[in-house]
Amino acid sequence: MKVLFTSHTANFCKFNRPFMRWFKEQGWQVDYACACEEEVYDYDNLYKISFSRVPWSRDNITAYRELKKLLDENHYDIIHTHTPMGSVVTRLAARQSRKKGTKVIYTAHGLHFFKGAPMKNWLLYYPMEKLMARYTDCLVLINEEDYRTCINRHFKAGRIEKINGVGVNLDRFEVLAQEAKNEVRGKLGVGQTDFVMVCVAEFIPRKNQIFLLENAKRLHESIPNMRLLMLGKGELLEEYQKKVQDEKMDDYVSFLGYRSDVNEICAASDVLVSSSFQEGLPMNIIEAMAVGIPVICSDIRGQRDLIQDGRNGFLFCLGDNETYCKRVEELAQSRQLQLDMQQHNLEDVKKYSLDRAIEKMSEIYRRYM
Repeated sequence: MKVLFTSHTANFCKFNRPFMRWFKEQGWQVDYACACEEEVYDYDNLYKISFSRVPWSRDNITAYRELKKLLDENHYDIIHTHTPMGSVVTRLAARQSRKKGTKVIYTAHGLHFFKGAPMKNWLLYYPMEKLMARYTDCLVLINEEDYRTCINRHFKAGRIEKINGVGVNLDRFEVLAQEAKNEVRGKLGVGQTDFVMVCVAEFIPRKNQIFLLENAKRLHESIPNMRLLMLGKGELLEEYQKKVQDEKMDDYVSFLGYRSDVNEICAASDVLVSSSFQEGLPMNIIEAMAVGIPVICSDIRGQRDLIQDGRNGFLFCLGDNETYCKRVEELAQSRQLQLDMQQHNLEDVKKYSLDRAIEKMSEIYRRYM
């Protein structure tokens, strides 16, 4: 028995690894097809396919031919595809294979059309995904809004399923004792009594970190011991660094770059903040929940699936500076509120564990095995 995983980038192998390993344990041949030859694991064969994330790229025509040839030669029993363009090309290439019994599963890690999305997203991606659903045996969504959209708009996939994300190995996370917390803070140059806000996100437009920076000065005035730590890299990093320098916010806003110790930094912080415009089911928030810190984030698809306002964090409407600042101030002023939200997060995060994700996906796989 053979299974093929596909995505336009090999980066998605990190999401697939537990499920690839699960197939190996069942005695299946596991192959992987993507656009990049990066280090990936738990496969028998790796195939480079000329996928492009740009819908109108001619590379996708080449990718279709390459993948069609691969499918004709290998006769896969199951194909599990990810990423918008990777999945479109895969499902088109697999049309004849499906007639011979191949089952195609597509996991959408956040559809590009959603409430508040630009009209161009609806004009391009909505008809594309609705058409491709006809060539999908099982469409898997990871948040409630996407699931309801596909159900209510009558997508013609064989089945439509919702899972709680791709799963997080909760064994990698722990709540730090105060002594350990102080040690991490010391390495970061952060005071033991500082109120530490952390943002973990790539510096790209949809992450909208400019909102956090525009409110940092007001928050520092009302919370003098506030520190904002910003982790990540990306195209807007230098622009944001210049803004902080020009507005003399260097003393309380720090850019830490790409870090391999994100879990420790989050665990040593008091709150994770996110002002994103668009998310699927954000891993940074799940990981913050796993180390027991509250979350204050924009009230958007994916984030509202994770955070219940007032229980394990706070939600604010995009652009609502007043509510955002009030929520941060409220949390900073109440240690008991922080502890209550910590306990709720440690309980709520369990349903996003890797074990539960494997259990749910194995149910889906077994339906087509």
